[in-house]
Amino acid sequence: MNQTLQTARSQKVGRRRQFSIAYYFDLILTLTQKEVKVRYKNNVLGYLWSIANPLASAMVFYFAFQIVFNSNVENYVIFLVIGLFSWQWFANYLIGACSVFLSNGSLIKRSIFPRFVLPVALDLQDTFHFFMSIPITLGFLYAYGITVGWSVPAGILLIMPAQFLLLLGLGLAVSSINLFFRDMERILSIALNMMFYLSPVIFPIQRVPAPYDSMIYLNPMTPLIEAWRGIFLKNTLHWDNIALAYLYAAIAMAIGVFVYRKLVHRFAEVI
Repeated sequence: MNQTLQTARSQKVGRRRQFSIAYYFDLILTLTQKEVKVRYKNNVLGYLWSIANPLASAMVFYFAFQIVFNSNVENYVIFLVIGLFSWQWFANYLIGACSVFLSNGSLIKRSIFPRFVLPVALDLQDTFHFFMSIPITLGFLYAYGITVGWSVPAGILLIMPAQFLLLLGLGLAVSSINLFFRDMERILSIALNMMFYLSPVIFPIQRVPAPYDSMIYLNPMTPLIEAWRGIFLKNTLHWDNIALAYLYAAIAMAIGVFVYRKLVHRFAEVI
């Protein structure tokens, strides 16, 4: 009898968990679709706007560093495009995540739902935009006669979750803190501007002099950018960079979840 009751309870808990997972999935999917529609609403060029900024920046940096300063970096246009697309995902998400709870204040006050789905949905939206930029990168590779190897699909499956988790952890932290410390958005803007020039987006990491060549790996975007370049330009999975990227992602998730759980119960009262 006791065994029958225990089995029935286990099945009931399992059904609840299944419903809960399905509920979260549906809620996140709905919010992601909403974010994508809002982003492109009344935009004639639509998808092209998501790639216009990094491509325009690539042209400017190419002129400045390859033509004017004669940096002599091989395939510098593709080098820039890969770094800029990865950086755009990073910067756009953090800027949006910083105010994601504030911009959905009315929803948080009127509805009962897990607040963390908002940064998750925003992260999925920016992941989608990055994924849609991959054909542009492949087009540049084809134009320059670079063969696309097996490492590209394998690398995408390995590296994309690492950057997604890194951003989600950072997003949970900055979005939660910004509700209580509204200067976070300005601080983040300055920090991102500094990080851009301290990341190997526009310069090869091999040209960073010692001892700064090891210090630059303290930047969580360094292993990600190097890993993306490895699969596209060298048809190689840089396992050391991928492992370091997941380490940073784990640290960011631990910090983000900790900060979020400490502050989430006060969200509605400070918005």
